[in-house]
Amino acid sequence: MPPKQDNVQKLLAAEEKRNKLIADAKGRKQQKVKQAKADAERDVTSFRDEKEREYTTFRDQQLSAAEAENAELARHTDTELTELRALTDERMAKVADKMANLIVSVKVE
Repeated sequence: MPPKQDNVQKLLAAEEKRNKLIADAKGRKQQKVKQAKADAERDVTSFRDEKEREYTTFRDQQLSAAEAENAELARHTDTELTELRALTDERMAKVADKMANLIVSVKVE
């Protein structure tokens, strides 16, 4: 082969080698991007699941605290109603006695 054609062949081989290296690099880059996306999606899913569990635990704690508070308020209300009924019964008895005394002690003139 003449020297010029040998150099052209070397240039073509070098260009082919360069194109192959670039294609391999692009393929590795695409693979890394796909892997990064998959890793990011897995991390996001994991984070979302963790926060959902935390939220559920917090909500359950709040609901149980609210239920306990409601039960305490119901007991307190029942106690106050019982006391008010007792006081009302006592006062009604006193009023009935006073009315009976007033009726019996009426002076006819």
